[in-house]
Amino acid sequence: MVSTLPHLTTFDPTASSEGTIDPLGLYQIADQLATKLVPAVRERMKRIRFLTAMAVGCFVTEGLETDEDQPDCLPYLIWEWLVIEAMVRTYPNPDDLWAVPGSQVTKQALANHGYLDYRSYLKTPRIFGFHGVYKRLAIHLGLVDLHICLRPGGEILADSWARDLGYNDIDDAQKVLKKWRDAVQRGLASKPCKTCPVWKADDWSELAVAFFPNNTGRREKKVLKKLLHKTDERALGALPAIWALQKDFVEEDYSEETLHTRLKQTLPSYCTLLKAIATYEDFSRGLQDAFDLILASGDSWDGRGLEVSSMANEAEFVSSLDRLDNRYEETKHRLGEVDLQMAVLFDERFGRFAMPVNAEEAAKIICEHHEEIQKRKSADGKRAWFDRLGPNHIYIRNQYRKSRREMMPDRYVHDYRGRPIRNFYFDLDGKKK
Repeated sequence: MVSTLPHLTTFDPTASSEGTIDPLGLYQIADQLATKLVPAVRERMKRIRFLTAMAVGCFVTEGLETDEDQPDCLPYLIWEWLVIEAMVRTYPNPDDLWAVPGSQVTKQALANHGYLDYRSYLKTPRIFGFHGVYKRLAIHLGLVDLHICLRPGGEILADSWARDLGYNDIDDAQKVLKKWRDAVQRGLASKPCKTCPVWKADDWSELAVAFFPNNTGRREKKVLKKLLHKTDERALGALPAIWALQKDFVEEDYSEETLHTRLKQTLPSYCTLLKAIATYEDFSRGLQDAFDLILASGDSWDGRGLEVSSMANEAEFVSSLDRLDNRYEETKHRLGEVDLQMAVLFDERFGRFAMPVNAEEAAKIICEHHEEIQKRKSADGKRAWFDRLGPNHIYIRNQYRKSRREMMPDRYVHDYRGRPIRNFYFDLDGKKK
């Protein structure tokens, strides 16, 4: 599902600007279910080699102190700036930088003023930079701790990286590590902090090649694969079983739905969880499709707005909500089999859909539900995607109107880590068919 990015207008107070994703509050439970299926892996994780960049970065930044006057410029963040800038400088083709966090803003910053700093990089690098994206997985696998300090697993990974580059181990790579450490120190000493290593093109290329996602060495691949297939307390749930199935899929046939069908056959112990996911997605699909049809109807009405109850005249709208109350009950039951707290959350958030209602009432309830979800997104609330003109009339603002699309009632609304694992597989163990 693709969200349309909003823009603030003079009518949009900053404190109550729109929450631009998850307009129905469906994501939280889907994320909890996905975490039970594959803990520590997130959808934004796409290139496994950034774990290596984090591990080696711990050696580069070890012992460096943050400037108290610039608390946001942490040593590991300046290391990240250098790595991403090196890749952008060395690989100008955008296709080469697929799934490299921060590459677009880095390219723009270099074009504007030739370096990276806190203001020109990602607004929330601790979430969207590669340390932020992969931190949870790196901690789970024992590579780093909560403060991005080295753990034993990270040293093993860094050693494998160094040996692939021709060194005896990570300690033997001190010359190149010192060059990178000096660059981080120069960045920390700048006012404000920025990338300023005074390097030549070959120096930037050396750093880029060392961590470019496509350049993973043989030993490094072996260690990364072993980490992902742990069977102890750091195990990643169903990941090994999902990994083993990758060779059976061609790209055009790969989807969460087909993957889960196969998982039920090969991993019976996860059947209860997979059934809960399927029923939750069935409920979510009906609700999401109905809401999308409301948004798609925005162009059909003039300034008087959309008459909400008129959605009952839309056959696809009525079809999307077929037996929604039964789907609600089945979902609540299946979630309870997995986690009682999840079932309670589902009931609290979606209980208004437990009773059978006609399509006219359902349309009104969906609109009210969206308004309530938006209000809960912050202390001051977020604006709904439409303006309320009356109990039965709304005006859908232009940036939230959708084009009518083909309904796909059997497709999931959410992702369940199938795609990141497939990308990891291609990086370490296979080739796309």
